[in-house]
Amino acid sequence: MSARQAGIGLVRRPARAIPTGIAGVILLVFGGLGLWLLGTYVVEGRWPVAAANQVDALAWTTLESVAAQAAAGALAVLGLALVLLAAWPGRVSRLLVLGDDLPGDTALSRRDLARHLQSAAENVDGVHSARITPRRRRIDVDVVTVVDDPAPVVSAATTAVDRALGELRPGEPTATRVRARRR
Repeated sequence: MSARQAGIGLVRRPARAIPTGIAGVILLVFGGLGLWLLGTYVVEGRWPVAAANQVDALAWTTLESVAAQAAAGALAVLGLALVLLAAWPGRVSRLLVLGDDLPGDTALSRRDLARHLQSAAENVDGVHSARITPRRRRIDVDVVTVVDDPAPVVSAATTAVDRALGELRPGEPTATRVRARRR
């Protein structure tokens, strides 16, 4: 095996778009407000009428005032939260499957894994439909059945889903929880 870590190119964590988007919107709003204020001041020689009182109040605000310290504290907490959210890794987009000693890696998206398990659960007698939700540590399987006693259907669906998982041998998650509801 090479010095490259196994699966490094196939299994990757997604970009953290939400914190970046929030920071971008905040900067866009404050930047637009600043451009409007400064543009009006440069062109007309005075602050805009709608913002003149706020600009004057802000100009006379000192750093010792409670309002300035509260605003600075709130902005610092918001910035720290956005940085932590951006640094926190997201959920992997693909799972390594068919792990063995052969060279090469095989990856499967969570959606494709759910579809494979859903088809396995829906092929069980007595199952009308199935919904698969892959979580971080387990896979939730919700089956809808028309049978009066759902216990044998749950048992058969559990066996089918576990068999389908055994075929793919994903690295994670491998625990399943099957629940049935009667239609």
